[in-house]
Amino acid sequence: MDIIAELRAALPPIFLGSKIGELTGHAIAWGTVQNKRSRHEIPEECFARSGSRVLVRRDPFLAWWATTLQPSRRPPAVPPRRGRHQDRDDAAARKAR
Repeated sequence: MDIIAELRAALPPIFLGSKIGELTGHAIAWGTVQNKRSRHEIPEECFARSGSRVLVRRDPFLAWWATTLQPSRRPPAVPPRRGRHQDRDDAAARKAR
């Protein structure tokens, strides 16, 4: 099953933002959400206020969060390190010149 569909089934339509970690099995941290919210990286439509409490609107929030997900297996970001044998072969090739 798709992770977004699983969360949509598990989360209430509107919930207290500070409970997001508990409700998502700590997959999403409220502090990180607050930081991204303050930098306007998360659309305001994902939130509502009730007095001083910040509420999360499930569907808009999950739509945004889905855009941040990446495959669990990706090629490495940096090229693999050169092995010792390659360095020795390069040195031998330089000496042969």
